Amino acid sequence: MIKNAILMMYLVMFTLVLATMMIFSKNKTIMIEWKMMSLSSGDMNMFFLLDEKSSVFTLMVMMVTTSIMIYSQFYIQKKKVMFLKILIMFMASMVMLILSPNMVTLIMGWEGLGMTSFSLIMFYQNKKSVMSSMYTMMMNRVGDITLMVAMMILMNYSSWMFLSMEYLSSSTSWVTLMTVSMFSKSAQVPFSSWLTEAMAAPTPVSALVHSSTLVTAGIYLMIRFKSVMMESGMNTVVLTVAMITLSMASMNSLLEMDMKKLVALSTLSQISIMFISISTNLYSLAFFHMIMHATFKSLIFLCSSTYISNSNTQDLRKMYSTSINLLVTNVAFNVASMVLCALPFMSSFYSKEIIMEMIMITPLNKITTLTFIILMMVTASYSLKMMIIINMNKMNLTMKMWKETSNQKVSSIILLIPSVILGNSMSWFMELNKNVIYLSITEKLIPPMMIFITTVTIHSISEYKMTQPNKIANQMLTYMWFMKNLNLMSKMMLMTQKIKMLKTTEKGMVINQVNSLINFIYKGTNLLFKTNQIHLKTAILIMIIFMMIFI
Repeated sequence: MIKNAILMMYLVMFTLVLATMMIFSKNKTIMIEWKMMSLSSGDMNMFFLLDEKSSVFTLMVMMVTTSIMIYSQFYIQKKKVMFLKILIMFMASMVMLILSPNMVTLIMGWEGLGMTSFSLIMFYQNKKSVMSSMYTMMMNRVGDITLMVAMMILMNYSSWMFLSMEYLSSSTSWVTLMTVSMFSKSAQVPFSSWLTEAMAAPTPVSALVHSSTLVTAGIYLMIRFKSVMMESGMNTVVLTVAMITLSMASMNSLLEMDMKKLVALSTLSQISIMFISISTNLYSLAFFHMIMHATFKSLIFLCSSTYISNSNTQDLRKMYSTSINLLVTNVAFNVASMVLCALPFMSSFYSKEIIMEMIMITPLNKITTLTFIILMMVTASYSLKMMIIINMNKMNLTMKMWKETSNQKVSSIILLIPSVILGNSMSWFMELNKNVIYLSITEKLIPPMMIFITTVTIHSISEYKMTQPNKIANQMLTYMWFMKNLNLMSKMMLMTQKIKMLKTTEKGMVINQVNSLINFIYKGTNLLFKTNQIHLKTAILIMIIFMMIFI
């Protein structure tokens, strides 16, 4: 069944490539109308919109999902078919969200993402994964509620379609609610702590859900509502929240030594960069960076998964790699990390450098611009930290390691090729909304100088020892500015509620209440049955007697 599903994915990807080439070459948009049912009062139709953005993003989701399916044959040992079914359901929900031009199908895809990601996070079904999935669900529920309230507000307008121009003249209340739901799904402050908690899921799930699809749903939605966002004046709010999230994620990633959480924080900082570019009206650049980020970040997650299963730990200080046995994984990881650093002529270089240059010439606050450039420097810092630790650490054991399987190699190569060449090819296809940029040689040399400075200072960061005193500043950074305390409090509340329920069930209180409720229902129905058996004349006589008594 798994091989058939992978072959089907290949076929769908080939069809999508042809459709995307036709859309780009002829500059067309395809609208598909599916009549689900027809009643006398009206028809129930479902619409799908296939334009440049949706076709490219759908193709990217399909490619990453195919790679995860191939890799999961190696990684998932038990319940493979169940894992595959949930994965396909997640992909279908994401595709419905991408292709939906109206609010009804958008809500269906949004809720499908929430339910399937909840199932995927608690796939191992131990205490940690169940609590993490519950916490993730609670944080995402806030965004679901605000999205539904925004949809109810939009009932006053003539159409559900968000391509309609009616929304431009609308109030800002529903736009604010939509922005909150986008922030909750994309893990911006104050909803950031669920992303590191969701790392309790299997690592292939993190490669799909928490790098390229689920967390970028908020970005994609904001790009879809481009005209409304530009009219509503929410740019300042988006910029403020994204800068706070970028600062928190970058500072936290410098001290983080858990490999999966480090990559998750890297994802958080890249999403904040996309939001910052959206706040300066660079929508096409944000979408371009989102597509580039999906390839190399899911590749980093897959390589991390191989290292974790090889070293049997997530701690970077205890991790090692053998270049002979893990040749493809080592090459893929180092290339993907260099792409994350925006090495010249790699895929993210074409998006990151233009975003930086446009931020530098955008009339923003000087402190904001300087902070943004410094935080972009931190990205190179933690990427080099990961590369140096994994490549330099020697194996202490004298045992021979397992060689990587063909599934691991194929899944890495599928994502490695677009990570290198996609930026150059897509920058010619997509019309990026940028003017001709004239920069001085000093401004042009800022990104290479940043990478050079971080290379010099990486030695001191890599010598971070476990024996350092646990200062309050370190605690604040490692606890995501104490946002994880909220996580711990909610977990403790959930645990106490479960314990109370268990105790009341053991005492038999619940059983007694259920039995008393059954007896009450039985007596009530018995009384109703007896009153129905009385003759009409007798019933009228009883009613008259009661009326005389009460009057």
